[in-house]
Amino acid sequence: MTFEDSHAIFHIGAPKCGSSALQSAWSAEPDRPSRTGLRVRYIGAVRVGGKLMPLRGRAVRRAAALSPYGYVSMPDPGREVAAKSLGDFVLREIARARRRGYIPFFSNEGWIRRPDFFTQLLSDLGHPPVTVLAFLRPPLTWMNAAFWQWGVWSRPRFDDWLSSRRVPFSFGGDLAAWARIPNVGLQVTPAKQDVVTFADALLGTPGYAIGLCHSTGSAAQFGFLLRNRRFRPDSHRAEIEFVLQRQMANGPTLRRAWAIAPHHVETLQRLAQSHRRELKRVLPAVQAEEIFDDPLWTAPYPYHPEIERGPAPLDDLGELRAFAGRLLSKPLSEGAEFVALDASIAERLGVLLGEDRSHRWRTALLGAPRDQTPRPRSFTLREDPGSSS
Repeated sequence: MTFEDSHAIFHIGAPKCGSSALQSAWSAEPDRPSRTGLRVRYIGAVRVGGKLMPLRGRAVRRAAALSPYGYVSMPDPGREVAAKSLGDFVLREIARARRRGYIPFFSNEGWIRRPDFFTQLLSDLGHPPVTVLAFLRPPLTWMNAAFWQWGVWSRPRFDDWLSSRRVPFSFGGDLAAWARIPNVGLQVTPAKQDVVTFADALLGTPGYAIGLCHSTGSAAQFGFLLRNRRFRPDSHRAEIEFVLQRQMANGPTLRRAWAIAPHHVETLQRLAQSHRRELKRVLPAVQAEEIFDDPLWTAPYPYHPEIERGPAPLDDLGELRAFAGRLLSKPLSEGAEFVALDASIAERLGVLLGEDRSHRWRTALLGAPRDQTPRPRSFTLREDPGSSS
């Protein structure tokens, strides 16, 4: 099966593996010709009056401009929308695309965990050929990124989160189940590369430049947000991180948030070996070789500079001063302490959130690209463990 034979393209994740970048790029340019002249159309969805309504073309771009996340995607069945509602929606969109001569492109980073849903959905369609894209990272760096995205907001200690039964790395078994679905062209590739460029090369579509999206923030940023939970109340409301990233692109270095200590490595590498064995059974040799050409998948005790340094402290006053100084665009007193710094940062964030909201509305209404608005420069994060979502 070739890509051009596909009735649909599904990007299924994994989470924290470049999904935001891919969704942002396709939200900005949702209609593209493929190498053979076929049109690929990125499809979004929004709930209106209890029903899922499609977003296509200009509606995708406008919805992405309005969103604090900068993109649109599809909902996750069971968690965000009823499974039957989503299934009916996808069936309608595929049928519409077949009538009108394009290939629909659907994306949700949580779909990697939904092979049972798609097994039934594709069976209802008579198992048409479809292309499924998945990007994957080793458990060690993935678990660090996932902890700061979800775990820390309910279990602030990494040990507690790791020992709980809520640790969500299940992708070996998930992808094995996807591989068993008839007529699925499963393409799994390492997320360490540029996922946007890879997808364009695979699909033969023209590229659309996009910056880094939702990489794991600095330890100083997470320390502030944990002390001031109104800005980041739970694991699902990450708008503030996207706003901060748009404001802070370059500048002085801050240490990236890192939770993994040397004593965690053995547990995480056992997890890596288990999933590696499962994936090697079901993936083509070329894909498996590319994914596992990384000591974080294969070595019992791989070297990683952040492991050597240990977990990043969330209460480093010097790092918080640097974070606040660039955010406030003014020098700070050497004597500035946590309470005063937090108060100044909180006040500035309130202003930035309002400005960002106004800018998004102007962009959506006037059609001006976001990057035409000058942004203050800020941080480069040290020892990036590869953490975009």
